[in-house]
Amino acid sequence: MKLLSCIRDIPEFNNENVHIRNEQELLEKINKIIKDGHQNLQIVTDFDHTLTKHSMENGSTVLTSFGMFRECPSIPQEYKDEDNRLADIYKPIERDPNMSLEEKTKHMVDWYNAAHAQLKGVTFPRHELMAIGHKMIECFRKGVEDMITWSQKQQVPVLVFSAGLGDSVEAAMKAANFLLPHVKVVSNFLAIGDNEKIVGIKGDEVIHTLNKNETAIKNTEYYEMVRDRCNVILMGDNIGDARMAEGMEHCSAVVKVGFLGHNVEGNLPNYLDKFDVVLVNEPTVDLVNAILKLIL
Repeated sequence: MKLLSCIRDIPEFNNENVHIRNEQELLEKINKIIKDGHQNLQIVTDFDHTLTKHSMENGSTVLTSFGMFRECPSIPQEYKDEDNRLADIYKPIERDPNMSLEEKTKHMVDWYNAAHAQLKGVTFPRHELMAIGHKMIECFRKGVEDMITWSQKQQVPVLVFSAGLGDSVEAAMKAANFLLPHVKVVSNFLAIGDNEKIVGIKGDEVIHTLNKNETAIKNTEYYEMVRDRCNVILMGDNIGDARMAEGMEHCSAVVKVGFLGHNVEGNLPNYLDKFDVVLVNEPTVDLVNAILKLIL
């Protein structure tokens, strides 16, 4: 076990697109994770534009989990039109660097309730969604496969925490062979009724971008996997993602890695206020993997 004397000893932290809030604080967190070893670690990550890229090399935006559902050929045009209308209203609010979290949360609840309501009565295109999942394989950030392989070998649990559509998340993860026994998805899953018609979303409370935290996994299999693991490497692309490890009272060292790919100038100060390190327009998870390689 070799502890770091300086955060810049990790080459990936010296890239121009890497922004660190407090080098000494981050150094202490990473050294604690190294010292405590893999048996005390868990990985908590968002899915949309975190495990997946913000955009492809040709500039096209990578589909979100709801976007995957919308791309299924049998989804009716009226659903797609309403989905676009809601996105035009609420996406700018979600990305607004000046709006308070409290105000944003109200709008996010409205958005997700409206988005879920329009799903009712639509036939669930299960095989089509799996086909879209296979198209998503190339959209994962470079290095995600290495991260999943490392975590499997070291028996480090991975929680994929998504405010999107869990059925789509699982389709993409299965297609890439990332949905292994140590990887758990917590998200909004479709409730299917007679004749494969969608009747709503499973569970009592919708998961949106600003209420994701590990209280949602208490009394679940995942909680039993991590209840004695006090250290977390967390990854997200939204301000609310920085709170995903809240609710796990035993967690002490939480290294928060944020991926920023839009409105960089306006959002960077807010991201640095919530994340330990912010990666701007970064297509890989190389920095996270560099940390993991130090953990025995």
